[in-house]
Amino acid sequence: MQYILNAIRKNGVFIIFVFLEFIALFLVFRKNIYHETILAEASTSFTGFTNNKIAAVTNFVNLPSTNKDLQEENAMLRERLVHLGIKDARTKKFTKVDSLGYQQTYSFIPAEVINNSIIKTQNYITIDKGRKDGVEKGDGIITNKGVIGIITFAGQKYSRAISLLNKDIRVNARIKGNEYFGTLIWDGKDARYAQLTEIPKYIKVNKGDTIETDGKSPVFPEGLMIGTVISKANDNVTGELKIQVKLKQDFGNLSHAYVVTNLNKIEIKQVEKSDTIINNVQ
Repeated sequence: MQYILNAIRKNGVFIIFVFLEFIALFLVFRKNIYHETILAEASTSFTGFTNNKIAAVTNFVNLPSTNKDLQEENAMLRERLVHLGIKDARTKKFTKVDSLGYQQTYSFIPAEVINNSIIKTQNYITIDKGRKDGVEKGDGIITNKGVIGIITFAGQKYSRAISLLNKDIRVNARIKGNEYFGTLIWDGKDARYAQLTEIPKYIKVNKGDTIETDGKSPVFPEGLMIGTVISKANDNVTGELKIQVKLKQDFGNLSHAYVVTNLNKIEIKQVEKSDTIINNVQ
């Protein structure tokens, strides 16, 4: 103990200097948007590089199950190619698909999940693709099994996304078959389940029904798998149904993913902003 006190006395000035320097840097990055952006970029790049190395080892261990998933995904893509009338997959690059209901066109950017949390109430995902690859804030992220999140920050080489397992996320979703749509949320309790809300109580919902994206937002195409219904109950406050959904994707085992970019989202946002302009004129 005496040794520690002597060390503090001997280096007291230096310790105070370092402490004050830390406070000064903290205030600079907190109060200045430019410096805060630089710090976020550097932090994302550093953590992305570190997590990339860890993910490489983890993915090697999980190769057997990963290969099985890739085979299933290849089968799904072949079915889509046939549906689109593209006969030779070797000469036609599958990068765009038109959503038949809303005529939206999307591109799919392959990515690796290099960091992912599931035990918090606000979970996030880090991927190894960034702005140089075409990733932008607001893009969706999916796997061959379903929706997993939305990009919240796009660095040059890496990006951060809010996970479907985050109490702040909201995703438009519908019940396949009857086409009624609501909002998918997560209550922060179990990583295997999410909740579909805002469904009228008179709607017929059965156990096993498929929950999918409805295509009414510019983030995800319609018809992407989310999960299946396991139970339902009446919400005594709103009078609506609260539907328990078992997620198709196991969030504890994320590795390969796709970033979904709506190629028409700029025009869609401009059109939606016209509402504000009209209200201001009135």
